[in-house]
Amino acid sequence: MQFEIEEASRNLAELVARAALGEEIVLVQAGKPIVRLVPIAEIEQEVLKEEQEIDTSLMEEMLLAFEEENN
Repeated sequence: MQFEIEEASRNLAELVARAALGEEIVLVQAGKPIVRLVPIAEIEQEVLKEEQEIDTSLMEEMLLAFEEENN
């Protein structure tokens, strides 16, 4: 759901509660999306996924380098 910033400021507690339950809340200004309210847990999951992807990529690079040295 989208809400103009002025309306959101009057209903902030409700919008935060709705976002915490998983509803996508987008704040707009002059009809343009400015921010999205998301639960911290969702952000932490995204960061963890990115860290795992980096770890996997790094491990693959290290394995390739090791194999090249030993061939």
